[in-house]
Amino acid sequence: MGVYHTLTWGQSEGFKILIIDVLDSYSTLVSKAELMGLDPSLLNSVDVIKIGGVKKRGNVLAHIGEISEPTILSRKFKEVYAPIISNPNQKILVVVVGMEKLFVVSDISPRGVQLIVDQLAGYVGKPNRLGIYLLKKNILPPSKEFIIKLLEDIATTVIRTSKSGKLTEFHIVKSLNRELEDVLIRV
Repeated sequence: MGVYHTLTWGQSEGFKILIIDVLDSYSTLVSKAELMGLDPSLLNSVDVIKIGGVKKRGNVLAHIGEISEPTILSRKFKEVYAPIISNPNQKILVVVVGMEKLFVVSDISPRGVQLIVDQLAGYVGKPNRLGIYLLKKNILPPSKEFIIKLLEDIATTVIRTSKSGKLTEFHIVKSLNRELEDVLIRV
């Protein structure tokens, strides 16, 4: 399970770990990890900011219940998130799961989408922060696929994953390191 290994790696590298759990996506991942026989102690001990949803997994620092109005969501998220990443001496690994659900279940206008993307763009380039956004783009209806393009535009690296038989393929389609672009890894 990719999230489990990412968090284990982050912990071994000295990162403080923060999960942004959109609409109970993290809870589902933890349940799947338990079913796979993975040790859930790390998964249940990391800090979590919940956006919507009701299932609590990890050390929930805040729960933002209002997700239908992007301005309110953005303000409340910033109030919670900014202090967590403010220490320049603390390396922090931020893993966002389920963001695509936010765009599917709420009727966010293009202006609201831009507000959220602009807020995310403000965190790009912080030297103490590594942000990983795990998105299932096939969940978005065709009318909202532009959101993926906006998110990819602000990302420093974009990796697409796919299954090929028993192998998982990681295709780096965008990277600030030009030598990594178009690299395909099969595991």
